[in-house]
Amino acid sequence: MGPLLSMSLCRSLREDRAQISTAGFINHILGKEFTKPISYPIDVVWAESRKLCPVLFLLTPGSDPTSTIEEFSRKKKKFPTANVSMGEG
Repeated sequence: MGPLLSMSLCRSLREDRAQISTAGFINHILGKEFTKPISYPIDVVWAESRKLCPVLFLLTPGSDPTSTIEEFSRKKKKFPTANVSMGEG
């Protein structure tokens, strides 16, 4: 059974395991560098940002960069920051 069929079967039978199966499929086809988390230092994000474009942080369970962002904005004397939560799901 190939990786695509395996992922499809998992999605059909166990929808709660679909995300894990999809990550395994991507690892097999494209490589692990496409599924490992990426964490850029906040100063690099700041250097590459522009004034009129918002910076978006896509969060995973257990990660919250809010304190790091607030600390960096105080250091740059750009406080308070505007935070918008898009909700979960």
